[in-house]
Amino acid sequence: MSRRLMKALEDLSVHYDNTVRNASGSIVQFVYGGDGMDPAQMEEKSGLPLNFERLFMKAKATCPAAEEKSLNTEEIKKIVNEMIEERLPKSTVDLEEECSKDPTPSDTPSKKETLETFDKSLKSFIERKHPSSDLMLKLNEGRFSGEDQVSLGKLASNVSGITRNQLLVFLETCITRYNSKKIEAGTAIGAIGAQSIGEPGTQMTLKTFHFAGVASMNVTLGVPRIKEIINAAKRINTPIITTALQCNDNDIIAKLVKGRIEKTLLEQVAKSIKTSQASRSASIVITLDMKRIQGAQLSIDAYTVKESILQTPRMKLKEQFSFGACEEIVAPITDIPVYLLQQVKVLNPRKLEVVLQADRSKLHFELHALKNKLSKVVVKGINSVERVIIVNESKEKDRTRKKLKLLVEGTGLLSVMGTDGVDGKSTTSNHIIEVQQTLGIEAARKKIIEEIHFTMSSHGMTIDIRHMMLLADLMTFKGEVLGITRHGVQKMRDSVLMLASFEKTADHLFNASVSGRVDRIEGVSECIIMGIPMQIGTGMLKVRQSVGCIFWVPFENGKSYLILRMHIVQPVWSVKNGMLELCDNSESILHPSNNGLTCNTCCYATVF
Repeated sequence: MSRRLMKALEDLSVHYDNTVRNASGSIVQFVYGGDGMDPAQMEEKSGLPLNFERLFMKAKATCPAAEEKSLNTEEIKKIVNEMIEERLPKSTVDLEEECSKDPTPSDTPSKKETLETFDKSLKSFIERKHPSSDLMLKLNEGRFSGEDQVSLGKLASNVSGITRNQLLVFLETCITRYNSKKIEAGTAIGAIGAQSIGEPGTQMTLKTFHFAGVASMNVTLGVPRIKEIINAAKRINTPIITTALQCNDNDIIAKLVKGRIEKTLLEQVAKSIKTSQASRSASIVITLDMKRIQGAQLSIDAYTVKESILQTPRMKLKEQFSFGACEEIVAPITDIPVYLLQQVKVLNPRKLEVVLQADRSKLHFELHALKNKLSKVVVKGINSVERVIIVNESKEKDRTRKKLKLLVEGTGLLSVMGTDGVDGKSTTSNHIIEVQQTLGIEAARKKIIEEIHFTMSSHGMTIDIRHMMLLADLMTFKGEVLGITRHGVQKMRDSVLMLASFEKTADHLFNASVSGRVDRIEGVSECIIMGIPMQIGTGMLKVRQSVGCIFWVPFENGKSYLILRMHIVQPVWSVKNGMLELCDNSESILHPSNNGLTCNTCCYATVF
C-alpha cells in the first residue's frame, strides 16, 4: 500500500502560483489544503495554524496591564477590525481588474479567501474570550441604575480584562506567525502525504469495528478498509448507508421507514404456504400473517404481494415460465410450454392462490420448484438491502431526548434517499463508487476524506487533513474516481518510464516502442532513472539570463564590435579616445583588445 501511494503521489509539488501540480503540469489543487499552510508548522492538533489560546495567554503574561484601563467589547471589535484591515488585504476585489492582470502569489483570490477565513476565526476567538462584560450587564439588567450601572460596566471590563497594548501585541503576533506558516514553493507535498498516510498503516491491527449497542453490526476497518478506499473498489465487504430521518424522535415513524427500506421476503410474512395437486393442475395457497405484518409496521396485503410476484423477474428454472395477471397469460401460448402456464388469484386481503397447469409427468417437480421460488419473492423494501437497524444517536447523559437514525446494510443509495420519511440531504454511504454515481465527483472526494479520517481515528491516529485532501483530489481530479492501482495510475500519468517502474515493466516498454511514444523526463521516477535532477524542491528553481539588445559600435581604426547587453537596464554608451565607456554612473569601461572587449561587468563583446 505504501509503495503504491508513494508512486502515485511522488511528483506532486507546490508551484509559485500556489497551485499543486504533477510533473506534466496538470493542476491537482488550486491551493494546497485549501489554505496554503504547511502541515508541519501547524500548532493545533486539529490542523489549525495557530493556537489562539496559548498566544492570548502569552500576550497577557508578557505585557502587564499595570494601570492601563481594560477595553470593553465595542473597543475590542473596533481595534481588531482596524488592525486586520491594515495588515491583511481585503478579500473583495474588482473582477475586471483581477482578470486584466497576471496572477501572482501575493494577490490570488484563493489567498484572499484564506485570509478571510483567518479573519473570521480570529474574530470569533476574540468574541469567545470577551463575553463576560456583556453577560454581567445582561444578568444585572434592571437591578441597578445610574452610577451603579456605570460602575458595574467598569467592573465587568476589568474582570474580563485585556488592555489595548495586550490586544495589539496579540494581534501582531497572530498575523506574523500566520504569514510565516505558508508552505514554500517546491515542497514535495506528494511524498510527504504518501508517507503520512502509509506509515500509520503499519500500526493498524484492528480489522473490524463493532457498533456499540448493535448486535452483529460490524464495519471493515484497518488496512483492509484503507485498501478498499485507495483501490476505489466497486465491491466492498461491508457497505453501510447512514440514513437520516425527517422525524428522528419517534420510534413508530422510524419502524415505518425501516419497513419501507429493509428487504422483506414472502416467507417472512407468510403464515403458511400450502400446495394442492390434481391430475393435470396444481395450486399454491399463500396465507399472510397479518399480526406479524402489523407489528413490523408494514403495508402489505394480498394485492401488494400479487403485484410483487408479477414484477419479479422470471424464475430461473429449466423451462422458463411467466406469471400472468388473474385469468390472463402474460406471454403468448406459443412462447411458453403448455405444462408451465400459471395464474395468480387473490382470494381475500390475506390470502392468494397461484395456479399451475403442466404436464402430469412434470407437475410434481415443477410445483415444488415454484414453491421454493415464491418464498424468496421480495414483497417489500429494496432488493440490495440486507438489514436495517435503528440507532439512537443521543448522548448517554441525555438519553431522554431521542435522535434516531437508520444504519442500512447494503447498497442502493439512490433508492434509500428517495424513500418517504428519509432526509436525503443528510444520508450518506461508505461506498465511494456508489456515492460518485449518485451524487457526483465532489461528493465522492469528500467521502474519501471522511472515510480515511474515520478509519485512522478509529485506531487513535491523527493525520493532518491536508494529506487526506491531497490524496482525494489526486483520485478525483480527472472527473472520475481513480484507484491507486496500475489501471488508475495509467490514467493519471502518461510517462512510459514512470509506468514501467511501477508495474508490468516489459508490457509498458514494449507498447511504447511499438507506438513510438515520447517521454519528456519530467517526473521523479524518470529523472532518477536518467540520473538528472528532479524538478521539485531546489530542482524547481531555474536561473535564466535575460538577454537585452544586440548592437554594433564602430571605432576609429575601422573595426566594429558586437555588444551583447545583459542585466543592464537602458545603458548609455560613448566612445572616447578609442575606448568604449558605460555612462550609467558606474566605473565599468570596455577596452578594445585583439580578441574583443574586456569588461568587469556582465557584458560580452566580439570583434569583427
